[in-house]
Formats: sequence, structure tokens, C-alpha cells
Amino acid sequence: MADKHEIASHVYSHRGIEGPYEHSFQAYDEAINAGSHNIEQDLVVSSDGVLFVSHDLDASAMTGVSALYSSMTAEEIDTLKTRAGNKVLRLSEVFDRYGRSINYIIELKAADSTAVSAFGNIVDEYGYKDIITVQSVNTDVLKILDEKYPDMPKLLVCKSQQSFYDSLEMPYVDIISVSIDRGLMTESNCEAAHEKGKLFSAWTLSMESSIRKAIDMNVDTYFTNDTPLALSLEREYGLEARSQDKESR
Repeated sequence: MADKHEIASHVYSHRGIEGPYEHSFQAYDEAINAGSHNIEQDLVVSSDGVLFVSHDLDASAMTGVSALYSSMTAEEIDTLKTRAGNKVLRLSEVFDRYGRSINYIIELKAADSTAVSAFGNIVDEYGYKDIITVQSVNTDVLKILDEKYPDMPKLLVCKSQQSFYDSLEMPYVDIISVSIDRGLMTESNCEAAHEKGKLFSAWTLSMESSIRKAIDMNVDTYFTNDTPLALSLEREYGLEARSQDKESR
């Protein structure tokens, strides 16, 4: 029988859970308690170079305060409360809470040198380069990080078919993640990625139909807003479907 890590290996918990509690300890704990061990964090950087977890570069969506995180000091960001009443987490706080018990699927939302440098510093401080998959929409960021961390998986967030084609030829891209909403999660794209020795990923899958489709296509990983549903389908449907796919190759 497959262990829980094998069952969950395809599932990336998007922001822990998306919504008012996203990127909070509650969100991460709920995903982990459901069985996930791949938890996503989106990173922004303060004006003094401290990394915080937020999907948006502007604090308004999460906190109601209309200001760029990059215009505030870490001390100022620490005083903010999210719409759900939580603090905006520092990445160091996330690392301190979960340690090496999970894999971190980290997207650098800010693509400037300050964010890249801050990311490198905290990865080295904690020694977590072996349990992080780093993602970005910016290929230059991934190229820079590949030079420093050649063994850290690099995931490109791909938003167009042309971007997908281009990424196939990029040696520093290990995983190509495409948008299902833009019609990019196709069998031909999945096969093309695999032919180039790359993993194929998709975002964001939260309906049973889309998760079953990903499993049938042999998608390697996918981001989901419904971790319990995804893990249930991986247990009840995915193990058999993926096993049959391996046997047919």
C-alpha cells in the first residue's frame, strides 16, 4: 500500500487554503492535517529586506491597507492584521513553526534583486535548500537561482502557450506549471514537457472533474484550493490510474 507521502506527492496546497485565512497558520495547519506535505507560500519583501507571505505585492487585498509591502518596513508590516484577524507572516515564522516537516513551494512575487537576495539569505540561514521548490513568472529569477541552487527544483508559472513553448528550451526550468483557466492543461503540452525531461504542473485545480483530468493526463503536480478533495481523489482514483499509466508506457 502506498504511504501518505506518495499519495500526496502530486498535490500542492495553494496558499494553504485560498480565502480569508490564506497564508495563515490556520490555513497551513488545515492542509497539513488533511495530509498535505507540499504547502505554498507567496513571498513579498519589505523595504528593509524582510520576506513576508502574501499573494499580492500590495497589502490592500489581505489587510485593507492600500500600500506596497516594499514601501513599508518589517516593523510596520508586523502591525498589520489580515481581514481574518491574523498577522502577516514572516517567512522565518513559517520556517520556525514547521521546520523540515513539510516541503515549501515558494513563489517570489517580487522579482527584484532585494527579494532574490533575501530569499538566498534565509534559505542558507535555515539550510532548507533541499525542501524548497522555488517558483516565479520571471525566467531571469529562476536563471539566477539556478546558478546558486542547481539542485533546487525551479518551477515556471506559465500563462501563455508561447511561454510554454519557450520554457521547453530553458535548462534552468525543471517544472512547467500552466493555467487550467487559460486552456493550457492539455495532453499535448504534458507530453511535450515530459519529452523534454521536465515535470508538468497545473494551477489552480479545485473541482473533482479537473483533478480527475489531471490524474488521467499524468500531470506530475497541481495546485489546489481543496486539499482534502484532491487527496481523497488521489487515494481512491489516482493510485490505480497512475499505476495503469506507468504500466502502459
